[in-house]
Amino acid sequence: MNTGIESKLIIISSPSGAGKTTLCKLLIKKMSNISLSISYTSRNKRLNEINGKDYFFVTRKKFVNLKKKNFFIETATNFNNLYGSPFKNIASSKKKNNHILFDIDWKGARKIRSKYKKDDIIDFFILPPSKSELKKRLVKRGTDNKKEINLRLSYAIDEMKHYSEYKYVLVNEKVQSTVKDIKKIIEYHQLILNQKKFLKSKLKKIIDT
Repeated sequence: MNTGIESKLIIISSPSGAGKTTLCKLLIKKMSNISLSISYTSRNKRLNEINGKDYFFVTRKKFVNLKKKNFFIETATNFNNLYGSPFKNIASSKKKNNHILFDIDWKGARKIRSKYKKDDIIDFFILPPSKSELKKRLVKRGTDNKKEINLRLSYAIDEMKHYSEYKYVLVNEKVQSTVKDIKKIIEYHQLILNQKKFLKSKLKKIIDT
């Protein structure tokens, strides 16, 4: 168990294709005190994905039933597929004294902000270097046809308008550099928190003596 850590809700959002999933995976490798909140989805599993690791893949009917039971902190519909973050992930992470990392879009981030205190959240919005680079990444991914890519680009432009809702906005030019920046910011928040705790403790001793 990690000591001196106050669990935070870390949110990483970006337009489709800007690299948030890759960033999240690398961040977890570099920071042992972060757990990924694995979302549930009704969409079909891609060839390289593993159930329970990338997502929990469920039927649309199962997803709707779970939503009715208040199983999710937030849910979203993207390209006719349902996505949701379960409450149980936060409880599990707090038990381990870990931060919990959410790989979600701006709508999901907004819902989480409405349910948790501002000081409990560190949120990042990741931008692509340019629209042309974003298109290049979507094509390279090879999971969508031309029509779907154009639809994702259109949706991405709309998503980017919501960057001002986030504490931090980063341009993802080089993945390793972006991960390093995210890690530094999270560690900075923890340092400030530890300093506040130390000063509070010191102040109490001064007052009590």
